[in-house]
Amino acid sequence: MPTALVTGVSRGLGAHLCSALKSAGHRVLGVGLAAEPGHDALDDYRVVDLRSPWPEGLFAGRDVDILVNNAGVYLDDPRRGYGDLFALSADDLRDTYEINLFATARLVREYVPPMLARGSGRVVCVSSGMGRLQDTDGASFAYRSSKLAVNSLVLSVARHFTGGAGDLAAFAYCPGWIRTDMGTGDAPHAPGPAAEDLVRLLGLPAADANGRFFRGLSELGWDTRGPWVDTPPGTAGRGTAGPGTAHGRR
Repeated sequence: MPTALVTGVSRGLGAHLCSALKSAGHRVLGVGLAAEPGHDALDDYRVVDLRSPWPEGLFAGRDVDILVNNAGVYLDDPRRGYGDLFALSADDLRDTYEINLFATARLVREYVPPMLARGSGRVVCVSSGMGRLQDTDGASFAYRSSKLAVNSLVLSVARHFTGGAGDLAAFAYCPGWIRTDMGTGDAPHAPGPAAEDLVRLLGLPAADANGRFFRGLSELGWDTRGPWVDTPPGTAGRGTAGPGTAHGRR
């Protein structure tokens, strides 16, 4: 029975991920902020504030086969009237990075070396299409830039896995716009199917998953080419959409 460690399990996508993993036959370990996880899809649970230092060896003696970095915050969400770069507070920028990036990197540093030693493991970082350069706009700088950094972290882990022997894969996963506290009730999709899709991706052969970026079961990709690339100086605004532009791309 493979063991999965999931962060941010108390609600939203995290709770659905635990249920999907449990249904697929995994032992599920979880961390979250709530005193109790609020569901019974966990074999063990720890209360952890990812903004603060936490003890080494949260689940001592447990081999973690799958690490799912799901916990995240979107503090500069313009849908809540607070998204402009110049209105962003230093505290919100710091908290965004502490949770979305620094905690994720610490967990990777703790649990990936044993995977490399065993020659097997999966690392998933729940990311967003907003973490691609061509999707950057004037809002949500904290969230977008933290997810861009997470995407870079995934690629770094994937390079280590490529050099290792065995069944190893690291990939990023965008669940799309789903109905959670972060996604709001206006989102068009339920979180359950997104969680099930992520679990299906975990079953892919390592070579088909390592270093890739998925949205649902389709590959979203790392493309960073925006409309300004491949546009010679002095030709902007002429309506030419060459192969290096964003037109026709996801």
